[in-house]
Amino acid sequence: MAPDTSNSNRNGLGPALKRGWKSKPTAIGAGVVLILAVLVVVLSTLLGVFAPADKGQGGAAGTKPTTAAPSTGGSCDVATSGQAAQKVPRDLKWHAGRGGITWPVSAAVGPTKKIDGFAACFARTPTGAALAATTGYLGQYDTGHSVRDLMNFYVADSAGKSLLVNGVVKRQTSPEDMRAQGISVAGYTVESFTKSRAIVDVVLTQPSGATGYFAVPLTMIWVDDDWKVSVLDNGGLYSGNPLTPSAADFTPWGGSDG
Repeated sequence: MAPDTSNSNRNGLGPALKRGWKSKPTAIGAGVVLILAVLVVVLSTLLGVFAPADKGQGGAAGTKPTTAAPSTGGSCDVATSGQAAQKVPRDLKWHAGRGGITWPVSAAVGPTKKIDGFAACFARTPTGAALAATTGYLGQYDTGHSVRDLMNFYVADSAGKSLLVNGVVKRQTSPEDMRAQGISVAGYTVESFTKSRAIVDVVLTQPSGATGYFAVPLTMIWVDDDWKVSVLDNGGLYSGNPLTPSAADFTPWGGSDG
């Protein structure tokens, strides 16, 4: 049976204080103690109400706060010399997207960072424009974002942007169909280049074609410190038919596309 605690006050602090009040010095001392006790209670209450709670990642008071990871973003500042001036960067690698679709990337030339989770920031050089065009064209197969979000990021704002984006979302070729047809990135040609505008032919393999290749000409414009794909007002990437270059007509990326 549990002990009876109903009479604990009669044998504890209450009787002790009552006896103490019978002598003046003792009464004064007891009064001081009582006042100090009241002050401590008041101060503790105030501190509990007004002091900011120290909350960590889990939200519990008293835990050490965590330092937020630095966010990616901001402007691009990519070197235009060294590898950025080469036709094929020495550090070229292949980025894997959905369904085995891959495309070339360079840590030195682009994409060199992420902005809002998207691969971005390319060198303001012909090779940087070529890598940006390839990423802009095949970035729709990247992981982590919807096709619509990816296209909205890589395409510059214009009258035809929404038409292009909606068309790609509705009629995107599946990665399985592309691989079944033997379509993969092969290389590029820069038809023209200025610091604000470039025309880049993104060359892909096409075993069923007359030359074994076809090319998509993309107009790239320099917007907000980076290359973006520019589209026609009707939503088209280019006018006319795709190009059919031969192996000697373009710069191959080399390596393996997976």
